[in-house]
Amino acid sequence: MTKRELIVSLVFAVAFSTALAYASIEVVRIVNAWMLGFIPDCVLLSDFPRCQELEALFRLAGYVGLAVILLITTAGFLLKKTRLSILGSLAIYLPTIGYFAFTMFFLAGVGALRLLWLPFTDSDVLTRLGLITFLPAWIANTAITRVAELVIPGFTGDFSIPICFALMITGLTLFILATYTWVSDRLKGKALSTEGVYKLSRHPMYLGFIIWSYGLLYLASTAEPGRGWSPPAPGLPWLLSTLIIIGAALLEEAGLRSRLGDYVKYAEHTPFMIPMPGKLGEAVTYPVRKLIGKKLPETRREVLTTMLVYLAFTVSISLIASYFII
Repeated sequence: MTKRELIVSLVFAVAFSTALAYASIEVVRIVNAWMLGFIPDCVLLSDFPRCQELEALFRLAGYVGLAVILLITTAGFLLKKTRLSILGSLAIYLPTIGYFAFTMFFLAGVGALRLLWLPFTDSDVLTRLGLITFLPAWIANTAITRVAELVIPGFTGDFSIPICFALMITGLTLFILATYTWVSDRLKGKALSTEGVYKLSRHPMYLGFIIWSYGLLYLASTAEPGRGWSPPAPGLPWLLSTLIIIGAALLEEAGLRSRLGDYVKYAEHTPFMIPMPGKLGEAVTYPVRKLIGKKLPETRREVLTTMLVYLAFTVSISLIASYFII
């Protein structure tokens, strides 16, 4: 690899990832200020009837919008259009940004994005189904807090916010490194990336986004929800979004195995998404192996079946556990 190719790869990776970070922070502020001109914070204007009218109008739009997105996502899988499915996944996750509007009327400004999540927040059952999403962060926060209490007598507080930013930085860093490796390999004429972070995961870009999005969701659930009432950030949309991304990655792999002869050998020595010890990996994939007789699904039907099985498994555990937590 020449020095010029190295610089181009690095600049592209950093620029692309920085643009993503900028879009998730600064653009939200700009869009929020613009949208307040159309969807004002009517609570501050003491126009409560107007708030009720807007909420009733948006509720219908939210239910219809979510249904359309789910149909588009499903169509993407059925038609083998993985980019369409990923677009649906991003649309399902997008309302997370609405939690940083900081307005008294929870649908004011960019908070209107949350209308897609109204079906989740309107239902106590759907809220409970996604509770398991926050379990890893809660466990980490509890463990770190307990250690801090032992080390620093009289310590009060928790580490929710630091954990959020640690996850977001980790995800973004992984995404940058994966983008850099992918670009540099294409400049060298390599059709398959197997070095760098691609030694740890076959899909480090997807993994980076999943970790980053989880940190942002946890931040939305722990940060001050605004100066007025705000529905809690549900975990089920993130779970659906992540399963869709994983399903899209599985479909992409089927094509890579048929087009690239080296991919099968590469996949034998590299984890699919998350690096895990052998026994743990076998336990996680056990339902798939038992259901379809393969280590990983390959056809559209197998991928959809696998996604539905894991979704049913996680939400069932979440529903049961919620009655002990809430």
